[in-house]
Amino acid sequence: MRELHLIVPGLAAWRDSPHSETIPMPGLERLLARGRPLCGETSLADALCQVFGVARQEDSPLAPITANYDGLNANIGYWLRVDPVHLQIGMRGMTLLDARHVGLSEAESRSLASSLAPLFQEAGWQLLAPAPERWYGHPSHGIKMRTTPLDEVATRHVNSALPTGPGAARAMRLINDAQIILHDHPVNLGREQAGQAPINSLWLWGGGEMTKTGRRFGQVLAAQTEALALARLSGGAAAPCPASLAEVPAAASSLLVLPEFPANADAADATRLDRDWFTPLLRNLYLGRIRLATLRLTGPEGVGVALGLVEAWKLWKKAGQDVEPTGHADGRGVSG
Repeated sequence: MRELHLIVPGLAAWRDSPHSETIPMPGLERLLARGRPLCGETSLADALCQVFGVARQEDSPLAPITANYDGLNANIGYWLRVDPVHLQIGMRGMTLLDARHVGLSEAESRSLASSLAPLFQEAGWQLLAPAPERWYGHPSHGIKMRTTPLDEVATRHVNSALPTGPGAARAMRLINDAQIILHDHPVNLGREQAGQAPINSLWLWGGGEMTKTGRRFGQVLAAQTEALALARLSGGAAAPCPASLAEVPAAASSLLVLPEFPANADAADATRLDRDWFTPLLRNLYLGRIRLATLRLTGPEGVGVALGLVEAWKLWKKAGQDVEPTGHADGRGVSG
């Protein structure tokens, strides 16, 4: 394989947490110690745009890209993700749960969105909800506003992550009016009676106009809609991400996006990730089975590195006791 690009969402955030300090990940530490530093991204959305060569506008413009993937025609004008969320007020501020974490159904999504559509129409917006976790706003004019991707704040505190810029105040007034409608909506009253978190707000992010990608991968292996939408836009093939590097089909260039590494992951989770991905990646680089690899970990302190054969053999740049290459590599499926 000529190139392999690996994104691990949430791992940088987990590594910064106190409970991860005593959990060894020797394969990962060697990769990070030897690789050439890349720009680290705090969100998966920004990391994906970076690797696909999508130019940043005010935001990384994923809204029109995923809107087209969801069956909408977003080729003209400005589009914005307006995703339904649950905001919970606590002693340390607001914590956000997205629709995936609260289990919003299609019927609930349609009912909530239809009640909010007249409010948005009055403000000059179309509000469209093709999927429970992905809603879209299509204002009559573009908005000068910078937002925070949803994956960067989901399950985390959002105190300092609200939109900024000349158009932010007007957009947030619309969201505040939407919160009033959501507060007493029958769907939310029913959810509360059932012990479920209500949808009490909307999260704006990913705004921009339709653009092109600057890069196409031989294969994109991922489950995240944003990665699949970018793969389709670039004309590349896409499939689910396998459970280990050994199961990756041979291709000239591959982008792999692992499932989000959970904030509450334990030692067994970390050991499994290191064994299945990072240690075999280093061994495949040792043996020349992979000629170039990039690794990106997203989180508040995002990390990125690039490695080729030269970097893999920098034995003086090691974390702990090094493992010498063997006669074979875990991950035979990536040879080629």
